[in-house]
Amino acid sequence: MTEAQNETLYAEEISSFRGRIYMLKAGREIPLRLSHSTDKWTWGFTPENDWIQAGGNKESPLFNFIFHSQTEDRLHFNIFGTGRKATKKLGISLNGYLGLYKVAEVTDYWKLEPLAWTEKGLVCRWRDHQGHEVKAIQDYPHRQPGKFFHLNVSEGTPHEFLVERID
Repeated sequence: MTEAQNETLYAEEISSFRGRIYMLKAGREIPLRLSHSTDKWTWGFTPENDWIQAGGNKESPLFNFIFHSQTEDRLHFNIFGTGRKATKKLGISLNGYLGLYKVAEVTDYWKLEPLAWTEKGLVCRWRDHQGHEVKAIQDYPHRQPGKFFHLNVSEGTPHEFLVERID
Protein backbone atom coordinates (compact mmCIF):
# COMPACT_ATOMS: atom_id res chain seq x y z
CA MET A 1 0.00 0.00 0.00
CA THR A 2 1.14 3.54 -0.53
CA GLU A 3 1.66 5.95 2.33
CA ALA A 4 -1.63 7.65 1.43
CA GLN A 5 -3.50 4.33 1.72
CA ASN A 6 -1.68 3.63 4.99
CA GLU A 7 -2.81 6.98 6.43
CA THR A 8 -6.36 6.43 5.17
CA LEU A 9 -6.55 3.05 6.91
CA TYR A 10 -5.55 4.66 10.20
CA ALA A 11 -7.76 7.73 9.86
CA GLU A 12 -10.73 8.11 12.21
CA GLU A 13 -13.23 8.42 9.37
CA ILE A 14 -12.49 4.93 8.03
CA SER A 15 -15.66 2.91 8.20
CA SER A 16 -15.31 0.02 5.84
CA PHE A 17 -13.67 -1.47 2.79
CA ARG A 18 -13.94 -4.61 0.70
CA GLY A 19 -10.94 -6.86 0.52
CA ARG A 20 -9.46 -10.31 0.14
CA ILE A 21 -7.34 -12.26 2.64
CA TYR A 22 -4.47 -14.57 1.70
CA MET A 23 -2.47 -16.84 3.99
CA LEU A 24 1.28 -16.42 3.50
CA LYS A 25 3.36 -19.61 3.43
CA ALA A 26 6.89 -20.07 2.07
CA GLY A 27 6.70 -16.88 0.02
CA ARG A 28 3.32 -17.81 -1.53
CA GLU A 29 -0.06 -16.15 -1.21
CA ILE A 30 -2.52 -18.97 -0.55
CA PRO A 31 -6.12 -17.91 -1.28
CA LEU A 32 -8.86 -18.48 1.24
CA ARG A 33 -12.01 -20.37 0.29
CA LEU A 34 -15.40 -21.12 1.79
CA SER A 35 -16.17 -24.78 2.46
CA HIS A 36 -19.10 -26.57 0.86
CA SER A 37 -21.07 -29.39 2.44
CA THR A 38 -20.00 -31.57 -0.50
CA ASP A 39 -16.27 -31.20 0.32
CA LYS A 40 -14.49 -34.43 1.22
CA TRP A 41 -13.10 -34.47 4.74
CA THR A 42 -11.16 -37.21 6.43
CA TRP A 43 -12.51 -36.39 9.88
CA GLY A 44 -15.64 -38.53 9.62
CA PHE A 45 -18.21 -35.73 9.37
CA THR A 46 -19.64 -33.42 6.73
CA PRO A 47 -18.62 -29.78 7.09
CA GLU A 48 -21.11 -26.98 7.11
CA ASN A 49 -21.04 -24.44 4.31
CA ASP A 50 -18.84 -21.38 4.67
CA TRP A 51 -16.11 -22.54 7.02
CA ILE A 52 -12.96 -20.60 6.15
CA GLN A 53 -10.14 -22.63 4.61
CA ALA A 54 -6.90 -21.78 2.82
CA GLY A 55 -5.91 -23.54 -0.37
CA GLY A 56 -6.88 -24.08 -3.95
CA ASN A 57 -6.13 -22.05 -7.01
CA LYS A 58 -9.06 -19.64 -7.14
CA GLU A 59 -9.07 -16.05 -5.97
CA SER A 60 -9.92 -15.44 -2.31
CA PRO A 61 -13.54 -14.45 -1.69
CA LEU A 62 -14.37 -10.82 -1.06
CA PHE A 63 -15.09 -9.77 2.51
CA ASN A 64 -16.57 -6.59 3.93
CA PHE A 65 -14.32 -5.12 6.62
CA ILE A 66 -16.31 -2.82 8.91
CA PHE A 67 -14.05 -0.67 11.09
CA HIS A 68 -14.70 -1.15 14.82
CA SER A 69 -11.82 0.56 16.66
CA GLN A 70 -8.06 0.63 16.93
CA THR A 71 -5.25 0.55 19.44
CA GLU A 72 -1.65 1.62 18.97
CA ASP A 73 -0.71 -1.65 17.26
CA ARG A 74 -4.02 -3.23 16.19
CA LEU A 75 -6.85 -2.43 13.78
CA HIS A 76 -10.20 -3.92 14.83
CA PHE A 77 -12.81 -4.95 12.26
CA ASN A 78 -16.06 -6.86 12.03
CA ILE A 79 -15.80 -9.00 8.91
CA PHE A 80 -18.78 -10.02 6.76
CA GLY A 81 -19.28 -11.94 3.55
CA THR A 82 -20.37 -10.18 0.36
CA GLY A 83 -23.06 -10.79 -2.25
CA ARG A 84 -25.34 -13.68 -1.24
CA LYS A 85 -23.26 -14.08 1.92
CA ALA A 86 -23.45 -10.41 2.99
CA THR A 87 -25.66 -11.25 5.98
CA LYS A 88 -23.10 -13.72 7.32
CA LYS A 89 -20.47 -12.57 9.81
CA LEU A 90 -17.05 -14.09 10.44
CA GLY A 91 -17.02 -15.91 13.76
CA ILE A 92 -15.48 -18.83 15.61
CA SER A 93 -17.01 -22.27 16.21
CA LEU A 94 -16.94 -23.92 19.63
CA ASN A 95 -13.80 -25.79 18.45
CA GLY A 96 -12.03 -22.62 17.30
CA TYR A 97 -12.69 -22.87 13.55
CA LEU A 98 -13.36 -19.74 11.51
CA GLY A 99 -16.55 -19.53 9.48
CA LEU A 100 -19.25 -17.21 8.20
CA TYR A 101 -22.31 -17.44 10.43
CA LYS A 102 -25.84 -16.19 9.85
CA VAL A 103 -27.86 -17.95 12.55
CA ALA A 104 -25.44 -17.71 15.47
CA GLU A 105 -25.00 -14.24 16.90
CA VAL A 106 -21.45 -13.07 16.34
CA THR A 107 -20.58 -9.97 18.35
CA ASP A 108 -16.80 -10.10 18.48
CA TYR A 109 -14.43 -8.17 16.24
CA TRP A 110 -11.17 -9.28 14.63
CA LYS A 111 -7.74 -7.73 15.17
CA LEU A 112 -5.24 -7.07 12.40
CA GLU A 113 -1.70 -6.54 13.69
CA PRO A 114 0.16 -4.64 10.95
CA LEU A 115 3.63 -5.99 10.19
CA ALA A 116 4.33 -4.37 6.81
CA TRP A 117 2.61 -2.32 4.14
CA THR A 118 3.34 -3.54 0.61
CA GLU A 119 2.08 -2.67 -2.85
CA LYS A 120 -0.29 -5.65 -2.57
CA GLY A 121 -1.71 -4.69 0.82
CA LEU A 122 -1.28 -5.13 4.55
CA VAL A 123 0.88 -8.01 5.81
CA CYS A 124 -0.35 -8.78 9.29
CA ARG A 125 -1.02 -11.24 12.03
CA TRP A 126 -4.74 -11.99 12.20
CA ARG A 127 -6.18 -12.40 15.69
CA ASP A 128 -9.54 -12.96 17.32
CA HIS A 129 -10.96 -10.41 19.78
CA GLN A 130 -9.04 -12.07 22.65
CA GLY A 131 -5.72 -11.85 20.81
CA HIS A 132 -5.40 -15.51 19.75
CA GLU A 133 -3.61 -15.83 16.41
CA VAL A 134 -5.36 -17.40 13.44
CA LYS A 135 -3.50 -20.64 12.70
CA ALA A 136 -3.63 -23.29 9.99
CA ILE A 137 -4.27 -27.02 10.31
CA GLN A 138 -3.47 -29.01 7.19
CA ASP A 139 -6.34 -31.10 5.80
CA TYR A 140 -5.43 -34.02 3.56
CA PRO A 141 -6.35 -35.82 1.48
CA HIS A 142 -8.85 -33.45 -0.09
CA ARG A 143 -11.15 -33.87 -3.07
CA GLN A 144 -9.23 -31.27 -5.07
CA PRO A 145 -5.48 -31.55 -5.73
CA GLY A 146 -3.13 -29.50 -3.60
CA LYS A 147 -2.91 -28.67 0.07
CA PHE A 148 -5.81 -27.27 2.04
CA PHE A 149 -5.81 -25.82 5.54
CA HIS A 150 -8.53 -25.19 8.10
CA LEU A 151 -8.19 -21.90 9.97
CA ASN A 152 -8.43 -22.10 13.74
CA VAL A 153 -7.63 -19.91 16.75
CA SER A 154 -7.09 -22.77 19.23
CA GLU A 155 -4.60 -25.03 17.47
CA GLY A 156 -2.39 -25.23 14.40
CA THR A 157 0.61 -23.40 12.97
CA PRO A 158 0.68 -19.57 13.07
CA HIS A 159 0.94 -17.77 9.74
CA GLU A 160 1.06 -14.23 8.51
CA PHE A 161 -1.74 -13.00 6.26
CA LEU A 162 -2.09 -10.48 3.46
CA VAL A 163 -5.16 -8.24 3.42
CA GLU A 164 -5.67 -6.85 -0.06
CA ARG A 165 -7.92 -3.80 -0.13
CA ILE A 166 -10.20 -3.80 -3.19
CA ASP A 167 -12.28 -0.65 -2.54
